[in-house]
Amino acid sequence: MTKINKVETPLIETGVAKDFHIYSIGKDLDGEVKTLRDLQKILLEMTLAFDKLCRKNNIPYALAFGSALGIINYGGFIPWDDDVDIAINYEDLPRVIKMLEEQLPEAYYFDCYEKDPRYNVLLPTIKIRKKDSYILEKNCITLPNNCDGDGIFIDVVAFMGVPESEKEHKKVLRYAKRFIVPYVVKDAFFHTSVSKMQGKLKAYEKMIAEKYKDSPRVAQTVIIPWQDWGQEVKNLSYPREVIYPFREYDFQGHKLYSFSDVREFCRLKFGSKCFNVFRKGKWVSRYPFRKRKARHFKKFSLTHTRLKK
Repeated sequence: MTKINKVETPLIETGVAKDFHIYSIGKDLDGEVKTLRDLQKILLEMTLAFDKLCRKNNIPYALAFGSALGIINYGGFIPWDDDVDIAINYEDLPRVIKMLEEQLPEAYYFDCYEKDPRYNVLLPTIKIRKKDSYILEKNCITLPNNCDGDGIFIDVVAFMGVPESEKEHKKVLRYAKRFIVPYVVKDAFFHTSVSKMQGKLKAYEKMIAEKYKDSPRVAQTVIIPWQDWGQEVKNLSYPREVIYPFREYDFQGHKLYSFSDVREFCRLKFGSKCFNVFRKGKWVSRYPFRKRKARHFKKFSLTHTRLKK
């Protein structure tokens, strides 16, 4: 496995936290206790493989969301983070899919709607999974996985232009929600076909991306299930100059890409209190300790696909 080096060099003024606690994720399907560091080693290997392909094919990408915050606060993974989030440009989606179809290493496979219409998850746009592993996801709204595999994954999300006006942005989201609500209800609770709805949503996504491709505001895909549900739209879109161009940062001792102004992105996404603070001679997190735990899965195996008989 790839060796993970602890990064000590301050990246932004908040620096890298020194109180790096090892978090248990419980017992795997064979009854062996594992830690988040065990999982993060695999996630790092997967991310480095994706980075290598993107560099080879000149396709820009950016570590996003929790992975972006990890760059600032830890120079790598947030200690309790159990996934990797990657952003790509929506217009690069066909190239990314072609790249994965032709060049993805044998150890991995991927799912997306464009490759397999059974892919019923609205977000992320693509899931890259590891063979010989298993993870049962835990989400607030759990859509059944209709594809063939349940391997450990990294998420790839498409970013696109959105209306500059908050009012117009809300209109775009509300229109998408007209399809999303019945989609989720039919798929998650009644387990009936949603292929027609999914086709309409993907067509709407493409139309919005093309219409606002030069907008000064950008955000992740407009067909995210919970977008605009009790949240302010201004926190879900970002100035184009904050996002682009993607640039390199240190992540677990490697050079990986994220947003142009990753600190400002995190401030807009998570609020100013998301950054570590310097107390008693060390950088510490302000995130409540009771919330520092894996939150994306119920059952897992890092070494095989299902419970051995």
